[in-house]
Amino acid sequence: MQYIRPDDDSPMRPEDLLHMSKYANQLLNIRLNDIRLEFIRVGERTLTSDKLTRTRTLPETIVAQCLHGRYEVRTQDTTAVIHPGEIAIIGSDMPFTNIHHLDANGIMSSRFIHCQFTVFDNIDFSTLLHMPLKITGPRATQIGDHIGQLLGIASQPTKLVDCAYTNKLAFGILYDLCEVSRPKYSDVEEIRYTERLDPVFAYIAEHIDGSISVQDLARAANMSLSRFFPYFKSQVKQTPMDYVKKTRISRACRYLVSTEQSIATIAERVGFSNQFHFSRVFKEICGETPSVYRSQFTRTYYLESNELN
Repeated sequence: MQYIRPDDDSPMRPEDLLHMSKYANQLLNIRLNDIRLEFIRVGERTLTSDKLTRTRTLPETIVAQCLHGRYEVRTQDTTAVIHPGEIAIIGSDMPFTNIHHLDANGIMSSRFIHCQFTVFDNIDFSTLLHMPLKITGPRATQIGDHIGQLLGIASQPTKLVDCAYTNKLAFGILYDLCEVSRPKYSDVEEIRYTERLDPVFAYIAEHIDGSISVQDLARAANMSLSRFFPYFKSQVKQTPMDYVKKTRISRACRYLVSTEQSIATIAERVGFSNQFHFSRVFKEICGETPSVYRSQFTRTYYLESNELN
């Protein structure tokens, strides 16, 4: 698949990203350098039999375009039927069910990205928006073109300019999502975690492969345990250990797709002492086992901004 490069093959300029994300700036009063692309995974899928995907939850945003057939996406609040050319959007940590239906020729195909943008290093961008479940028309066509170009980049040896263009396309998709979404917050100060928690997030990232206790996190924040626990929960909207658990599983999702390491090795890399416990927690959060999750991404390509291996 061919993709369009910038005319001069030059690295992307900061003003290019600014243009792509200016609506996000207006939407939440967030500056460009507050937003970071953590990773983007792009792939395509073809099915020749109807398939029901049981309810699952993933720690990343899914943007998928139907090419043949159709599929239903069900969430707790609504159901959308996605026809060829249309786009489905599923935000991070949103429980959903997919039902795939073949076309008259017995085919259902789609192309998709799984991605994560963060704001202030730790806040998932998708949690700041009320995103529609379905996009149609020219906007859907534009997003589909971006996904197609990302597939073209990912399926061949990568050059420096490709890395820059990957970011430009990814921010282009982010821009499109902002254009069709409503903000959950009117002011950036409503979502900015206090700098007092920065050492906590840094500690979690540094010790993700080992034991982490709430006492460790309280010490990192230089707070007493009795004060730290309610403070963290009020800021992050979840308990410290729930946050640690989801961070471990989010990292495991990346390893499952971006490496060929065994599930036991990945479990150890994200801080689980045994594979059984890891698989149980993974299924509790994602709705499926690590092996099932990995098997769905045999035709995907992993493009990311940070070295994880």
